[in-house]
Amino acid sequence: MPLCPVRPHSRWRHALLLVLCCLVLHPATWAQAASGIAGAETEFVEIREHFSSDPVSRGWERFGDPELFHWNPSHQNLDVTWDSSRPNSYLRLPLGTVLTRRDTFSLDLDLQLADIEAGVSELKPGTFQIAFGFQNRAHADSAHFVRGTGDRSPNLVEFNFFPDTGYGPTVWPAVFADNGRMNYSGSGDFNLFELPVNVPLHIQLRYDASTQSAQIQVLTNGVTLGSATAALSRSFTWFELDTLCIASYSDSGQAPFMPGSILAHGTVDNLVTRIPPSPILSERIQLQGGRWKQSFLSRQGWHYVLQGTADLSLWTDVSPSVEGSGDTLTLEASAPGGSPQGFFRIKATPTH
Repeated sequence: MPLCPVRPHSRWRHALLLVLCCLVLHPATWAQAASGIAGAETEFVEIREHFSSDPVSRGWERFGDPELFHWNPSHQNLDVTWDSSRPNSYLRLPLGTVLTRRDTFSLDLDLQLADIEAGVSELKPGTFQIAFGFQNRAHADSAHFVRGTGDRSPNLVEFNFFPDTGYGPTVWPAVFADNGRMNYSGSGDFNLFELPVNVPLHIQLRYDASTQSAQIQVLTNGVTLGSATAALSRSFTWFELDTLCIASYSDSGQAPFMPGSILAHGTVDNLVTRIPPSPILSERIQLQGGRWKQSFLSRQGWHYVLQGTADLSLWTDVSPSVEGSGDTLTLEASAPGGSPQGFFRIKATPTH
């Protein structure tokens, strides 16, 4: 959940800290543009990544086995290995905000597979997925996060492709709720078509808040190769996503019925992500009568509270919680700070 601590000023008795972490603008290209995106007022934030330099030097992070993700300086793209014999491994970019089922967001990228084979393990002859999309970092890092099940990988919206091992090559816009349960509305959630190797592919993944559905479209040379749409089921609860991720999942922990495995190699390039803006924008800060006030542009679907601390360790709420309106809100500390050193921040939490 986004948090905005605040800046020191030499004239003030309380030392106040500024850490701009409500929306971390990584050196990947970010831009704001007009859009009709639901739940994002009239703007979205666009992230562009062309891999013209090593992404790890510009805010991207490796998790798990770092050997599965290599920046290629000659071709200025990303070499990816999806190997389910390895632990859960990610190349990821923190978004600096939280995406929920009330938001519309998307990911476009170029993919070219050099090879792909499912059932590569003799003990796991079934299919398994290659994946990329959006996840919740804390859940995805957990030792309890098991992708090869239908109930142990919470908070995901991602592109999945399962090569054929007897049931057809499957493209699936996978959505998992915060309780770990896989969304499933029926056989219309996925589509059966092959992803060819050594052919440039353009993949589009979009979650549409207005239709409550995740959509995938695969194109080659501008022509649609296939698509799939998965609507959220009536029993689906909620998701919260904070990270963009290219994921190689482990095949450990699967149910004994038809366990699968996969090994694939390919390149990823020209990534474009569109997400709603930060829930905390256009901040203004002031100290009046010994009380801290902080004004900002809010978003609907979020609630806000001002928090304070004396040591940057234990934070407590110092104002009532307020629902976002889409307009300017002002939060005020309920009492003067009183401490030789006081720090304040805004905590923003999406409303279920």
